[in-house]
Amino acid sequence: MGVLLLAGIMLTGCTKDNTMDEIVKPAEQEKTTDDFIEALKAIDGVRDVVAETTSSGEETVYYFYFRQPINHANPDAGTFDQQVAISFKGYDKDVVLHTHGYTIYDISKFYRDDLSTHLGANQVNVEHRYFGNSLPEPADNPGYTYFNAEQEAYDLHAIVQMLKKNLFKTGKWASTGTSKDGITSALYAYYSDQNGWNDIDLFVPFCAPFLPGSTAADGTFTCMDTRIGNYQDQVSGTGYAAGSPEAIACQRLHDIPYYICTNKTLRDACNKYILASNATSYRKILDQYNQHSPMSTGDLEKDITALTISTFLDNLFSKFSYVQFPLWVKLVPDPAKAITDKEELGNLLTFITMDNEILFDSLKVLNGANVDDTEETETRSALDVLSVLNDKYARFWKYINDLRGNNSYPYTIQAFKELGASENAFLHVDGTFLTPTQVRDVNEIFSVQHQFSGIFRQDEGALMRNFRQWVATESTQNIVFVYAYNDPWTGGRPDETAISQNPKTVMVIDPIAVHNDFFLNSGYYTPQTKKVIVDAINKYMK
Repeated sequence: MGVLLLAGIMLTGCTKDNTMDEIVKPAEQEKTTDDFIEALKAIDGVRDVVAETTSSGEETVYYFYFRQPINHANPDAGTFDQQVAISFKGYDKDVVLHTHGYTIYDISKFYRDDLSTHLGANQVNVEHRYFGNSLPEPADNPGYTYFNAEQEAYDLHAIVQMLKKNLFKTGKWASTGTSKDGITSALYAYYSDQNGWNDIDLFVPFCAPFLPGSTAADGTFTCMDTRIGNYQDQVSGTGYAAGSPEAIACQRLHDIPYYICTNKTLRDACNKYILASNATSYRKILDQYNQHSPMSTGDLEKDITALTISTFLDNLFSKFSYVQFPLWVKLVPDPAKAITDKEELGNLLTFITMDNEILFDSLKVLNGANVDDTEETETRSALDVLSVLNDKYARFWKYINDLRGNNSYPYTIQAFKELGASENAFLHVDGTFLTPTQVRDVNEIFSVQHQFSGIFRQDEGALMRNFRQWVATESTQNIVFVYAYNDPWTGGRPDETAISQNPKTVMVIDPIAVHNDFFLNSGYYTPQTKKVIVDAINKYMK
């Protein structure tokens, strides 16, 4: 259908949206009794059904395990139990399948995604195989033998068919997820076409990267892909009016690696600060240098500087991914000023090691915010949002904290095997003291490719290349890809030409969004993006 890069990147305000009513009103939750528990228990392959209620008493979630083949290509290989959670709204309601990557949240961390809320739908969360308690192989020696997107898609297909047959027989189905969950949702669409499944009426993946990997300098395949790094260096933070706080901050962000490389006083201070704050990584860099590794430059100062720049870009990636740029522009230091100004130097040292958690604390101090204050205002500037945090912002930060508690190790393995991994591009380093290639080589020791080489087999980018080609020429599925303009992960989106060639697929890139799926919250997504999603719902879910 096409790509919609929505107007409004110059917006610096996050205002409450009173201009568009819900097109689909969430239905009142039906009263549930033990009947639903009994209905679940009666299904072949279901065990350990437990109903839990949120602390507010507003949501009852039914947790259970469903028996799955360890290997769908060979059912005789045995079975494992996969965890599923259902927020039940009614047998005749629509259903949203949330392809919940990592570990399923317990009831204290459960949240309804906005697609389910908007539809008043049943929400089904499925824990991916090899995460949490959904283990096809023993926990103490998993092997990850049957860990791939195709097996995951068959898991989802089996669960959907089971629920359609036994519980939800009349409503329409949507599949959604964010980031890794969004990748899984989109690949479920891909494998649905490969296998002739008609499980889902609409797929809505948010912020999902599709990374085929690249060719290393020695001509071999690597799962490391610079699409994300290139996007962060070239797009994230750009597009604002000249002279605006955002434009000034963006230029400073580009200048920081350059000044670290070209000014020894600044470089020494930053390197010393990194050594004190990240001793583990420093030891790896030192060992690499002492062993005369080909990944080292042969100059310890340059190697440490490469680590400093990589640390800065890693944390910058986190900021752009999870926090709206206008909220933190005032925290971006001036590297030129930091050369002679001790206070600004301190700001720079803090900033280069600042992850999104420390960033949030800094924003609270900057704005005098009280995180328990839930008062709402009609109109506020981007920075004012932090001074009066409403419930949806509180919900988002809770969501971020919950993500930190999840074990992402299995995802890292799958990234190595078939999903691809992001890599910094280092485009703004000085080419005299250090080149982008040197910085990348020094930090290769921390890469997913280096971590798992020789341990697991790779598909050498085949799945991601095939998926991208399928979106362009073969997909029969209804898909809305949703991305955020400043989010570096947007660099891994499907090609615009691919989207424009398929009338059943649309992509929207929102100017104010970050790496989440809160499209009903006008503080995170524009009304235009909301309308694109709602239009697709009205077209395919009615």
